[in-house]
Order: sequence, then structure tokens, then C-alpha cells
Amino acid sequence: MRSYPARLLISFLLLLAAPLANASLRPSVVFLSPDDSRFWQLVAGFMEAVAEDLEVDLEVQYDRESHRFSYLRMAKDVLGRDEKPDYLLFMCKENVTEPMLRLADGAGVKAFTFNTDVPDAARASIGMPRTVLPSWLGHLSPDNIAAGRTLVTLLGKQAEQLALAPRTSIPMVALSGTLDSSAAKDRDRGLLAAAVQQRSELLQLVYANWSRELAREKTEVLLERYPNTAAVWSASDGMALGAIEAARNAGRVPGQDLLVGSVDWQPEALDKIRSGELLVSLGRHFMGGGLALLLLHDYHNGRDFDDMSPDYVFRYKLEPATRDNIDQVQRIADPENWGSVDFRQFSRVGESETAKAVPDPDAVLDAITGALTRQETGSVASRL
Repeated sequence: MRSYPARLLISFLLLLAAPLANASLRPSVVFLSPDDSRFWQLVAGFMEAVAEDLEVDLEVQYDRESHRFSYLRMAKDVLGRDEKPDYLLFMCKENVTEPMLRLADGAGVKAFTFNTDVPDAARASIGMPRTVLPSWLGHLSPDNIAAGRTLVTLLGKQAEQLALAPRTSIPMVALSGTLDSSAAKDRDRGLLAAAVQQRSELLQLVYANWSRELAREKTEVLLERYPNTAAVWSASDGMALGAIEAARNAGRVPGQDLLVGSVDWQPEALDKIRSGELLVSLGRHFMGGGLALLLLHDYHNGRDFDDMSPDYVFRYKLEPATRDNIDQVQRIADPENWGSVDFRQFSRVGESETAKAVPDPDAVLDAITGALTRQETGSVASRL
């Protein structure tokens, strides 16, 4: 019979070994995509490439109803399973972010939110990650306010160069997404602030629900109502593509007598940049889900990200795709190229030299885009 000290030592060693054994298991992650649009397919595809290299079991579910209540229902279904995932990854939506986070916390599933800011109502009730709900590990989002401002600036500068608005201001119309989207709200905030500060006359802002068809219809009305419009600001590439169709239908020449700028880096939009019909698309946030997986992988393997952000909230910049850098951007956004990069090099588990040099989200994304364009360092913006 073993002595009491020996049995105590064995028990202590088993306790120490438990977290190490858990860390060796493949983490399971369920990603709830808010819709099945081309953009979110890119997000999921990039996540799958990252997950394969990191040995993460990733399940992607698309909300084909694309509504906040169907999104909440998806979360309930996943969290009600007998075999629950280790982590739930999802986008913040108005009115359902707090219930989804509370459900995950109650189910013992760790959650990570990304892509859009935490809605004000949820922030007022549950604060930010790890303040009220310990299972809410972190939050990651692009700076959408800055993106809205940047679009106004780039459209205005090009309009001046083409002398499309010889008067004291640049007439502009704007297409936004949905009223329950914090991304749309933040991009609108940047738009409205820049329109006041710069030489832009915002003629009208309309909501097109992220729909290409609805954006085409509404732009046709706007161009008839405001025939002197020099620029169309769009919160997404899909709506911008609809605006380009509307401009052609109205006898305008996109890229020559009407400028269009947008957000997302969608493949068709990048083709329109190459042809000159779309001035600019701000993007790289399709990689946000992959970056979130990197953070979760490291957390699962004992490397928390509290030293990267004391409040567990991460923000990064969107970069412009223009005709000057379209070759590099299309390589970055091409799924055929993602398999050529080993994403393990960006994990901080094991402290690789690359990982040591990327302490913040912008630096991580810069390193990834550099690898995808076969350059070691540097952001897309630095090559404009």
C-alpha cells in the first residue's frame, strides 16, 4: 500500500498534468457566420486555412436567414448540444449580443466576438470581455469609424484631381447597410464626421441593407434626384457594385465622371478597381476570423493574450486597395494562395521569431499579408 505522502504526491502530479493534457487536445471552435454572402464566405475560407495549420477543429454555420433572431437561435442550438464546442466565435449584432454571451457563459463555453464593435446596450449591461462574464475571452474589430472617414478623403481627393466638382464642395451620396449593424453605424459616423470637416457635400445617406439589387435601385433614384453627384460612398463592395450598375444605366461613366468607393475587398470589386470603375475598396478584415483563431489557439495552449491588450479588446486598420496595389491585394485575397503560407509561424506558442515580432493585431496582419505577397514585412499601405 502506498503511503499517504506518496498518494498525495501522485494526486498533485495528476492535477498538474490535467491542464497540460487539455492543452494537447485539438480545440473545437464553432463560428456563426451572420450570412452566406461572398464576404463571409471569404472570412470562413480564410479561417479554415488557418485552422488546418493550427490543428483546430472548426465548424462553420451560416445564418441564411440573416436576421438577429435567427442568429440567436443558431447560438442556442450549438450551446444546447450534449457535446459542446470549446469556443464560440461570432459577430456582434444589436439586441442579441448580450443574450448570446450570457448563454455561452451559462453553458460553460468560452466566447470570442469579432468584426463589429460591441453594441452600446450590451456594453452598458455586461461591460467588456472578462469584466462581468469570465467566459467572454476577447473582442476584435476593424476601426470602422476610421474607414468611413478614409473613404470620404480618398473620394474627395480623386474628385478634385479629375475636376469633377469645380465648386467649393464635392457632391456625394452614401449607401449604408442595416440599422442593426454596428459596422454600418460606425462607418456612417466616420462618413458624417469627415463630410463636415472636408470639402464634401453629403446630399443624402440611404440604407440599402447590404443588398446589391437594392443599392442599384436606390442609386438610380439618387442620381436622378441629384444629377450633379460626383461621388458615391458605399459601406460595402456589394452595394458599390449595384451603384456602378445604376451609374451605367443613368449614362454615367464610373471612374470618369462619377467616383465610387467602398469596403470589403470582395473579388468582383477588386476586378472593378483593376478596370477603373471602382476607385477604392478598404479591406483585409476578411482575415479577422483567422486572427481570432490564432488568439484562441494560443490561449488554448496556455499563452493568454492579456499582454497584447490589457482589456482584451483588439482593433486594427483597414487598408485601401487601389489600382496602384491591386496585384498585391488580389494575391492576398485569393484563396488559392492561402495554402502556401504556414500560419503556425504567427502563433506565439513556442515563441517563433516571427511571432515575437508581432505584438499587436496590425502587426500580425501586416506579417500575414507580407507572407501572402511573398514579402517578409510591411503593410499593404506602405506599398501604395
